[in-house]
Amino acid sequence: MDVVKTIRDNKLIYLKLDKLISSLNKLTGESVDDLTSEIKNLIADGSLFDEKGKISISADRGYIKAKLILNKKGYGFAQVEGRPDFFIPAFAINGGFDGDDCLVEITNFKTEEDIEARVVKVLRRNTTHVVGTYIEGKSKNLVYPDDPKFPQIRIFKGDAGSAQNNEKVWVELYDSLDQKNMRGKIVEILGRAGNPKAEQLSIIRSFNLIEKFDQATLNEAKHISQKVDYEKLKNRRADFTQHRVITIDGEDARDFDDALSVEPRDDGYNLYVHIADVSHYVKEGSALDKEAYKRGTSVYFPNQVIPMLPKELSNGICSLNEGEYRLALSIKMALDKNFNLISATPLESIIKSAHRMTYTEVMKILEGDQFLIDKYADVYNDVLLYRQISAKFKEERVKLGEIRFNLPEPFILENAAGEIVSIENRVQDEAHEIIESLMVKANECVAKMGEKFPFVYRVHEKPDAEKVARLSDMLLSLGIANQLKVDGDKPMAYQKIVEKIEGTPKEKILSYLILRTMMKARYAPACLGHFGLALPYYCHFTSPIRRYPDLLIHRILKAAMAGMPKEELKIHFAPIVERASLQASETEKTAEEAEREVDDYKKAVYMQKFLGEQFEGIISSVQEFGIFVELENGVEGMIRANDLPMDEYVYDELSMSMKGKFNSFTIGDTVKVIVANVNTQLRQIDFDLAGVEKPTKNTIINKNKGEKFSKFSKNNAKNAKNNKKLDKFSKKSEKFSKLSKKINKNSSAKQYYKTKSKRKK
Repeated sequence: MDVVKTIRDNKLIYLKLDKLISSLNKLTGESVDDLTSEIKNLIADGSLFDEKGKISISADRGYIKAKLILNKKGYGFAQVEGRPDFFIPAFAINGGFDGDDCLVEITNFKTEEDIEARVVKVLRRNTTHVVGTYIEGKSKNLVYPDDPKFPQIRIFKGDAGSAQNNEKVWVELYDSLDQKNMRGKIVEILGRAGNPKAEQLSIIRSFNLIEKFDQATLNEAKHISQKVDYEKLKNRRADFTQHRVITIDGEDARDFDDALSVEPRDDGYNLYVHIADVSHYVKEGSALDKEAYKRGTSVYFPNQVIPMLPKELSNGICSLNEGEYRLALSIKMALDKNFNLISATPLESIIKSAHRMTYTEVMKILEGDQFLIDKYADVYNDVLLYRQISAKFKEERVKLGEIRFNLPEPFILENAAGEIVSIENRVQDEAHEIIESLMVKANECVAKMGEKFPFVYRVHEKPDAEKVARLSDMLLSLGIANQLKVDGDKPMAYQKIVEKIEGTPKEKILSYLILRTMMKARYAPACLGHFGLALPYYCHFTSPIRRYPDLLIHRILKAAMAGMPKEELKIHFAPIVERASLQASETEKTAEEAEREVDDYKKAVYMQKFLGEQFEGIISSVQEFGIFVELENGVEGMIRANDLPMDEYVYDELSMSMKGKFNSFTIGDTVKVIVANVNTQLRQIDFDLAGVEKPTKNTIINKNKGEKFSKFSKNNAKNAKNNKKLDKFSKKSEKFSKLSKKINKNSSAKQYYKTKSKRKK
């Protein structure tokens, strides 16, 4: 029985719980106990609303189920399935926490893309654990969360365990919707606040990353032989143990899951990309498989890896180590004499790597280092051939319009004691490009094979029209002509801009702006193409040790190669592909955020050594509240607006500039700064302009808003605005409830207003 429908159809609204249950009992004949349980569940999940003991239907009141996402500044967004996010002002959060499931109500509809709402009720706290610093007080003990989006947590004596004052702890929250009296229990002591190991562990815990494998997974891994029995497996479809197979990775590589070999033919060449056959060992439904699915990806920190698979696989039997027999899933690419692709075929294979080479060695070979040429004489010609083939593949992508950013990658170098020695820009030389180009081609070939059955694609959709329009206007304001269109743009349009700014002082910063305009790449069960690479087909196939989608693709390909009928493939893998695409996208996002947090923390720790010292940097962003400056090593800090030279500034969001009568600051400008302050807990670095005396106060005129703000008047204006909005909530309730009902019934606000407009006509 649909209880909500029955209540609506029989107009059983605003009844007390006992009367509602009695009425439903008479109508349906269901037991009082069952109805009581069901009504309470519907109230808990937000389908029904309890207002002072009287029950109504949430959707009919205009209330919408949403997930609350908060910003550190206090405001947030309500994520509503199938719709753009609703903006939630700070004063309308009403006790919600980041990640909570809530009921929200629309309070201001401007456009379909610009809707304000308020939290009506918190349905469920989705955060169960919080990381913070334990502080013992005279009257009560508190944990101050690292994440400023969460309030302080009360810890009673019996819940503190052996925690000491000023220690980092992991707290399990008691199930409560009361924000003012949050209580928790300390379940793990992470170390002294400020200790680098404790701080990194705090970040790991805050993202709920899993360091240790469960016992079932470890047991499976331990029972896997660390040797390939060549005699038993030499009848695999392809034996490449006599090929000149090589791996090429960085000196600090932690696993080796891809290798290469090449052989000439009368009419061209056969290029082989060999990928570790992880699916041979990680069987579907096994403990290893379930754990890999849950993790989704390996997570890489400067001094630590949280692997997707136990070391017995990731660094053992699945790692294509030099001189060891290994199982692989190989892609044979038949090329003509001009290196044009003729065909691609997947092969279950067995290989033995002849050499474990590094990017540095390959680069020196390409530059003519005779010692290394002699050392690798058996594969020297192969390396030159890989260079030619990868250049051809790259040329093809360039013609299609591949967007190629020349952005350095900061690398944090630590010594054995865990101390940060330096932060440098990692070099992406020709050796890196060779491997990247060959792997991209292998991924593209495999993605084309996926048309025949359910598959996990790596998709990168074209940029959002609004972001494109904004980027185009911003570039024009900086004097950079462009032909960007909000609809129908091809990658080539962006690549032309990249080429235009190449070699200029603003290249790095403007490249970041273009990159931020792009959509985030993700995994999907539908082939939507890869905009950045300008490829209609793309997937991730080459790293099954550290990415679950690659492992799943191997499993699907091998099932197809083994002769599983297409219909059976579809029935079996379609639901798995659907779930895995979403799971892998989410775990990838979490891993990237955690890696960024650790990097930011380590950058802050490193810069503590340079307090008071001067550096040269480039303005990477200009905001109304301050100017961000990036140093050569990728460390970014902020100069607060009030610390700029005394002036009356006009802030222009479009050109990202702050211009006064005597001073001007624009994105891409070079400035000299002094490291003024470092907050490692917040991962924040403050700069001062070198040789400038701090003013007492600055005035900022926001050109885009047309309003003048001082530090104090801005706060007063904000408070007055908030109070005014709160007063209007009750007056607007009925109007926006009608709109919310339409949304709840899957009728977009846009369609609603179109209908309303037609009636007026």
